[in-house]
Amino acid sequence: MAPGSLKVKMKMKKGCRRLSIAGFFLLALTALAGLAYVCQDFIVFQPNAVPLDDEMAKVPHENVYIYTKDGVKLNLILLPYTEGDSPAPTTILYFHGNAGSIYGRVFNALQMLVKLKANVVLVEYRGFGKSEGTPSEEGLYRDAEASLDFVMTRPDLNYTKVVLFGRSLGGAVAVRLASVNPQRVAAIIVENTFLSIPHMAATLFPFLPMRLLPLWYYKNQFLSYQQVAQCHMPSLFVSGLSDRLIPPAMMKQLYELSPAKMKRLAAFPGGTHMNTRICPGYFPALEQFIKDMLKSHALEDIGQTSAPSNSSQILN
Repeated sequence: MAPGSLKVKMKMKKGCRRLSIAGFFLLALTALAGLAYVCQDFIVFQPNAVPLDDEMAKVPHENVYIYTKDGVKLNLILLPYTEGDSPAPTTILYFHGNAGSIYGRVFNALQMLVKLKANVVLVEYRGFGKSEGTPSEEGLYRDAEASLDFVMTRPDLNYTKVVLFGRSLGGAVAVRLASVNPQRVAAIIVENTFLSIPHMAATLFPFLPMRLLPLWYYKNQFLSYQQVAQCHMPSLFVSGLSDRLIPPAMMKQLYELSPAKMKRLAAFPGGTHMNTRICPGYFPALEQFIKDMLKSHALEDIGQTSAPSNSSQILN
């Protein structure tokens, strides 16, 4: 065999070997991406049923069951505020995070009832707790719509004073609900939530090329950074600066993207992802926001459309 032919064959073998290795890695990445796509629901949604303990069971509350437009039966818990003289207190529609159930949030809701002097309605997403169905992004949006419909048609709840509250994943649900219901939502409060699921994927897996994946790859997207641009109602962004799960910078970005005339960013240096609510000044910040929101609405009712002078603030 001629020396030239031997060299050509050796180069071809090396080239084939490189192609084989590249093909293997491409196949492995494709398989990994496919597995990740299938597993997305298990990563985003982590439901479990946590029953009320004996003490919480003594709290006056009403278990409510409603149906979504696609026929899924949901469980809500209504904590009515009955202590004040006001005939129509604010109603807080509470959207929890991606894990557990509403039963683990009853104590927090009770704190809101007492400290904010408001009715609180806790929403149990499909597939969580006592609610039927299987969770999905579109499903949670339908659950939120059905819950708002319930509040709007409940005769003992003032439909003009509905405030959406969402923590973590619940913040994304609240933002989306507010964005498509501007006339039915008085205000929103979101706490330690994210810009979108693709943004979170890039944050949690920086060693993988998540930013290169197309948007359609994500079964659940929760594009709050886009939807918040449609939320012109008073908005409070609560950020725990010690949050190790969701970067606090995302909360600041949502605040900056908000077009609301009355908006605030309440930042708590010691606040972690789930425990910002125990930081000093947390409930006073929520209480002051709701008071100013109601004042703003009262001014609008008498023909004055300007918000209070402290309409845009960063609180520390």
